Amino acid sequence: MIHINNKTKLIITMFLTIIGVYFGFQYILPLFAPFVISYFIAWILMPIVKFLSEKLKFPRTISAILSLGVFGSLIIWALFYIGNIFIKQLIILLQNIPIYLSILSGKIDSLCNACDNIFGIKLGTVRGVFDDHFETMIVMVRNNIIPSITARSLNIAISIIGVIGIILIILVTALLLMKDEAAYKKSFKSSVFYQDIHLVTSKLSETGLAYIRTQIILMGIISVICTIGLLMIKNKYAMIIGISIALFDAFPMLGSGAILIPWSIISLFEQDIYSAAVLMTIYFTIMFIRQFVEPKLLGNRIGIKPVYTLMSMYVGFKLFGILGFILGPMGLIIIITIIKEIEIRLAYREEVN
Repeated sequence: MIHINNKTKLIITMFLTIIGVYFGFQYILPLFAPFVISYFIAWILMPIVKFLSEKLKFPRTISAILSLGVFGSLIIWALFYIGNIFIKQLIILLQNIPIYLSILSGKIDSLCNACDNIFGIKLGTVRGVFDDHFETMIVMVRNNIIPSITARSLNIAISIIGVIGIILIILVTALLLMKDEAAYKKSFKSSVFYQDIHLVTSKLSETGLAYIRTQIILMGIISVICTIGLLMIKNKYAMIIGISIALFDAFPMLGSGAILIPWSIISLFEQDIYSAAVLMTIYFTIMFIRQFVEPKLLGNRIGIKPVYTLMSMYVGFKLFGILGFILGPMGLIIIITIIKEIEIRLAYREEVN
């Protein structure tokens, strides 16, 4: 009878936890997201603050300001440097769009003529159908999408001002957390909810942060590999495409192969053997990194079967969009941690009784 009750309690706990995680991510997390970011910034900079204040005897406030200032300067410099290269390549791409459209038109002509010959219909029939649909799409973009973008330009400007305000809130909060870290920690530990919250947060810090850190490192490595490889084939947009492939590769349902394999096949058809070889080398290098380097970086800290991680990422994407690829696994970790803890407590009570 006790076993049945415990099982029922576990089922109820599981459903309540799932519902709680969903509502927490959907409604509560957006409200506290800036402060979560502030906490992570403070957590990253805290060793530097302690070194400056304890070893070099700097005042705590000055240590926090210096650490935050250096960190912010490095981030701004990195974004400016990468953004400068990115914008230059983007300008070249935009300038060359007419050329690429002309090349694309020629390719479409060849493809449409081939379809006409295969189906034995009058030459130009398929191209005519394509042009009709293409013209309809252009009209739709001109009449609907462009006016919508223009109408929202004021909202976009207001949003940018709002983002600047949020950034200031994040920086000020991170500064306060670093300045009075001991007081906040003492206050948190005295809370009646400390043990339960600490159980989940410690598990997240061990597994969730390991997962996020690993994905960021992998995306960085893959971006560099792709950029170097594309520079070898003298691609003008090496950085843009390299970063795009790295982001694409982070999606389990897609992967870098969805870009690199078709690209290499097209290069082979164009008799560009060198480019095809470089592109396939990039692909196999990324595969090697995902198969062998990722487990070394991640280790066994996640503690979740890969198929369950994949399922959680898919569900997270469906529920929360792009951020769901991170929130999905984190939610799964929270659910598993809480259920295991409840299971242990129920088993302990049963043993005592």
